Amino acid sequence: MPHIFKTQSLKVPYAFLSIIFILLSYNFTAFAQEDIKKDLQSKIKILRETPNFKKDTTYINLLFEMGKQYLQYNVDSLLIVSNESIKFSKAIKYPKGEIQGYLIQGNYYSDIGEKDQAIAFFLKALSQAKVINNLDLLLQSKVKLATEYKYKEDYAHALKEYLDGIEIAKENNKNKWLSICYINISVIYNVQKEENQAILFLTKAMEINKKGDDDILTAKTLANLASSYIEIGDFKSATDNINEAISIFEDAKLDLWLTYIYELKAAIYLKQEKFNKALIWLKKSEVIHNGIDQTRFKIPLYTFLAKTYLGLKNYDVAEAYGIAALEISKKLSAVEERDITLEVLYKIEKDNKQPEKALAYLEELKAIRDTINKNNNIQELRILKSNLESVQEKEQYILENEKKDAKQLSYTYISALIILAFSIIIIILKKNNKTQNSLNKKLIENTEALKRNEVRLNDANNTKNKLFSIIAHDLKGPINSFKSLFDLFNKSELTTTEFMEFMPQISENIDSIAFTLNNLLSWGQTQMNGLVTKPNYTTIKTLVDESIKLLSKQAEAKSITTTNNIDLKVITWCDKNQIDIVIRNLISNAVKFTRKHGTITIDASEKSGFWEIVVKDNGVGMREDYQINLFKEEETVTSYGTNNEKGTGLGIRVCKEMVKINGGTIWVESVLNQGSSFYFTIPKTKKL
Repeated sequence: MPHIFKTQSLKVPYAFLSIIFILLSYNFTAFAQEDIKKDLQSKIKILRETPNFKKDTTYINLLFEMGKQYLQYNVDSLLIVSNESIKFSKAIKYPKGEIQGYLIQGNYYSDIGEKDQAIAFFLKALSQAKVINNLDLLLQSKVKLATEYKYKEDYAHALKEYLDGIEIAKENNKNKWLSICYINISVIYNVQKEENQAILFLTKAMEINKKGDDDILTAKTLANLASSYIEIGDFKSATDNINEAISIFEDAKLDLWLTYIYELKAAIYLKQEKFNKALIWLKKSEVIHNGIDQTRFKIPLYTFLAKTYLGLKNYDVAEAYGIAALEISKKLSAVEERDITLEVLYKIEKDNKQPEKALAYLEELKAIRDTINKNNNIQELRILKSNLESVQEKEQYILENEKKDAKQLSYTYISALIILAFSIIIIILKKNNKTQNSLNKKLIENTEALKRNEVRLNDANNTKNKLFSIIAHDLKGPINSFKSLFDLFNKSELTTTEFMEFMPQISENIDSIAFTLNNLLSWGQTQMNGLVTKPNYTTIKTLVDESIKLLSKQAEAKSITTTNNIDLKVITWCDKNQIDIVIRNLISNAVKFTRKHGTITIDASEKSGFWEIVVKDNGVGMREDYQINLFKEEETVTSYGTNNEKGTGLGIRVCKEMVKINGGTIWVESVLNQGSSFYFTIPKTKKL
């Protein structure tokens, strides 16, 4: 549901509300809830007064319904209801009731900020739901568990649970849960500042909702879309979605969602600095909040109110709301929400000419942000690793699942064919001993081939994981440097003159990133059989001249002389773009590992049916063991250049792949401290 978005320069803490609203919202107001609660209490009383009354499944299910009523309006009662439900369910061996009790108990600990306790009970519920194969309880447990991981800012685990939920829901036509998972995954992407991806998942959810004619879930999706549109500054689309959602929520009397949608309406006015209009909607939300026992959701409301009163120059009221939000965030260990509240309080005291208070809040804010930045770095790496290991990216997860289903079906057919083949073989073996020996030999050969393929695939996967890990590290460093530099500039902590002094370094880093990404794309295409080779007659001298020109800045920085001895008669049959990548990588490596005032020479030798190209330098050279491992599939060799230039080891891998698919071979000859010569061959003409 809600996302993180900004009001002017201030972030508003909505991401942490997003997922839990999906589970906690029921179709009643405080007054309607009181009627429902009384009705449930009456049913329980009548049941207890029945002759020979036993605490059976009917009684336990009524307790669960009672727990849902208490969820918004009387949190403390949840613990009593859950304990009774678990106790009696175990006594009569009713696993469904036991699971429901664990879910209620998990909600209780979640609401009071005990995240680890909540996760423990949701895991119990999930485990039991798997045992009895109750899909609705299983999916409910997964979503609640993912929600709690998100509260802990463990986005990798949250994402995994949602993706598992999508797979289960899709396999079993649980469209409502599929929509809920889509909505909640959109929040994860929104937290990562990928609003377009969030909108994509919300659009998928909207399509499912409309097919199922579910107005309530449609309204919830509209609210999430509005939040994403606010984030990207599309206020018209946000307003249209909000107005449509308000109508549905008011008709259905959904209290929690009404507070949220009113606050979204206020957020737009805050962005436009229309503080009086924002205050009208926030007060409407506050009235509903006063009748709800959900402390967690008061943090964004109070933060909004503090920001609004700050805009109205009413500093005393602004400070009171800010302090209230801060106290709740500390009680619930909501670090990111505390960060936002502290920033508001700092601005309030600064504008109110209270430097000592402002400084105190600023120091606390800095400490919190250091913690958040540290956590964010860990979370980013976890999410990257999770995505790579799952071999999917964001919304393509659905497509991967379809491929997986097809693959599993093909395994079934293959297994059936293998069984049939073995049956035929057995019959033949009984008839002819000679045939038996021949078939046994073939069977052994096939088994060995399968083993070799398995080893090769495992090595390939390990290589991919290792390469992506290295690339992620090398790309993350300069990108984070850019971010830090621009943050300092935006905050006016760097002058324009000081900022421009960094431009040469920025340019150099961008060239490095572009070079690495180009290699990654080229190598990735060869690994996924997605690279199309279009050979034609190609003049090698032209490609070498272009690469020398492209890398001239790096060579000039080290006073390296680069000489192209290849003449125009060297014409080959190859894909021009692919061989250009090979030449550029080899010359780039030569520049990297050649000392100042060194030389690099590119030559060509005519052989029978092919041209042999060599890129030779008088640089640092390589040890023999380094040369041996350089082109191995299972190895990823990296090292630093003479000016401490960092390499990923991917360039050589790309060169090998490109030369191979163009019908050539590549090798190296090198002597330590004397230089290296990289050779590769290309056919002269098209093979007939």
